[in-house]
Amino acid sequence: MCTVLVIDDERMIQWSMEQTLGAAGHTVVTAGTVAEGLARWRDSRPDVVFLDVRLPDGDGLGVLERLRAENGQRPAVIVMTAFDEGGVAERALRLGARAYMKKPFDFAELQALVDRALQA
Repeated sequence: MCTVLVIDDERMIQWSMEQTLGAAGHTVVTAGTVAEGLARWRDSRPDVVFLDVRLPDGDGLGVLERLRAENGQRPAVIVMTAFDEGGVAERALRLGARAYMKKPFDFAELQALVDRALQA
């Protein structure tokens, strides 16, 4: 099992992912802002990060760029958003995201996404 960080400003998304991935045996840490997410990342050093694109205090793709600049390909980052405007998915993958999810998503697929992210 691994440590998963969920950075999303929607409390229900955080809770649902925490319940689903926690039940699968993962340690799940949540954050609702860029600042909180970066602090939790430093404290927990997760293996996988689920990262929302739109956050109240910044851009999730900026967080992705920062993580890649500081850490290479670890942690595995899965970008998620309800809005796929302006080629967000393609940009996220170019910046080094392992996968891209459009909200709403099927919570049953979360474990498969974590498994694939860790294998790459």
